[in-house]
Amino acid sequence: MTGPGAGAGVEPTGSAVLAGRRALVTGGAGALGSVIARRLAGAGADVAVLDLDEAGAGEVCRDVARLGRRTLPIGVDLTDHAAVQAAAGRVLTTWGGVDVLVNGAGGGVVAPFAEMSAETWHAMMSRNLDSVYHVTRAVLPAMLEQRFGRIVNIASVAAVSGGRLVRGATAYAAAKAGVVGLTKALAVEVAEHGVTVNALAPGAQATPGRERDTEERRAALLAQIPTRLLGEPEHLAEAVLFLASPAAVNVTGVILPLDGGHSI
Repeated sequence: MTGPGAGAGVEPTGSAVLAGRRALVTGGAGALGSVIARRLAGAGADVAVLDLDEAGAGEVCRDVARLGRRTLPIGVDLTDHAAVQAAAGRVLTTWGGVDVLVNGAGGGVVAPFAEMSAETWHAMMSRNLDSVYHVTRAVLPAMLEQRFGRIVNIASVAAVSGGRLVRGATAYAAAKAGVVGLTKALAVEVAEHGVTVNALAPGAQATPGRERDTEERRAALLAQIPTRLLGEPEHLAEAVLFLASPAAVNVTGVILPLDGGHSI
């Protein structure tokens, strides 16, 4: 692979479509982010993991290292702008740049809007939207300078369906809708500079937390999904890989639902 971020003497073969690329994954210690980080490494990318859970980030990075890729685990509060600037700066200084950014950190709480505290509202905005700003703001200048970058934001089906899968997710849905707006506007702004910006909008995922569902809860959930299937983290990771790959060079500003048809 030639161009910015190409590794010396490393050529992509077969599945190594990201050979020589440098990826940064936020929330990479989580159930979804960890799968994404490992998949990018499997495709040849070096992977830095930024997560509040530093120990978890380290565990994922050990797996990345076993694949023969460079890796950096960094514990950081992604809602802290200054801390994120420092963490991202460490990656940029160590590797000389970032080619692929996956904003995967986030999460929500269930609270009826009429009873929601201002603290809960602001926490959801900070965790799910502000964090995307902090990290993207930190790495985008380097992408613009090298005239290459792939930014993939993890939004949610809640951003396009109003959170019907989980009632009481109003703040989360609003924050993720902000991610959708940011994705589209930024895609237009940086399109002429070799940087693409896309988002995935996953529905309910088959993560370990779903094991706590009762049979009734699981049946009610699947009844809202036309395919009657939960999303698989591996499929989400494959979608990220596609958007980061050379095949998606002309794909930008797209919000791709991965929700079994729920948002139709």
